[in-house]
Amino acid sequence: MWDCINDLLWNFARGQVFTVCMAINFSPTLVSLALCAVLMPIPSAQGAERDALTIYAGKISDVPAWHDLITAPQDAGFVDAYVAVAAASRELLSLRNDTWSIEAEGQVAYNFGDQDHWEFNVAGVPRWRSFPWNHRIETTLAFGLGLSWATEIPEMEVALEGESHRLLVYWVMELTLGPPKGRWAASMRLHHRSPAFGLFGDDGGMNAPSLGVRYLY
Repeated sequence: MWDCINDLLWNFARGQVFTVCMAINFSPTLVSLALCAVLMPIPSAQGAERDALTIYAGKISDVPAWHDLITAPQDAGFVDAYVAVAAASRELLSLRNDTWSIEAEGQVAYNFGDQDHWEFNVAGVPRWRSFPWNHRIETTLAFGLGLSWATEIPEMEVALEGESHRLLVYWVMELTLGPPKGRWAASMRLHHRSPAFGLFGDDGGMNAPSLGVRYLY
């Protein structure tokens, strides 16, 4: 079982790191922030409520399918469009001795570059917390599903997909890495808008591999 999980985490982390580094051209500022989040000694979050704030930024890819960013990140291309996101989350439920939890997350995102608009997202987020190496590097893996509302039809989504819509399905995949019991962690995310196989239209949406930091308070 752990071999499968290790493979999944490795493929996701490898794809995210590779594509994010390509997208930001190895920006020393963002990479340094992520490294500090993992390595810096920080106050313990033990006993604190798991409200969290995640700040991240990504660059939109031109790949036709989100899984291409994980399985073939070396082939990913990018357009001159970016997204910067502030995401606030609250843990609603902790299950199986804190093995996993369910969170509610709300986001405010600003799209800039070759498009200029705001985006508002809400999602339910199950988060898996139990990994055998957490005493060295605390790791979580999360997948969120909800809705995304753009203040205008995204120009880049139309350019990439032929059409798009203001309201689409939103999902996010996240891997966090941080010090044990710490408040800060590095966050690698795949930020995704989708018409959900025709539920919100025939085409549209985007994928943005992203890097940021997550703070528990």
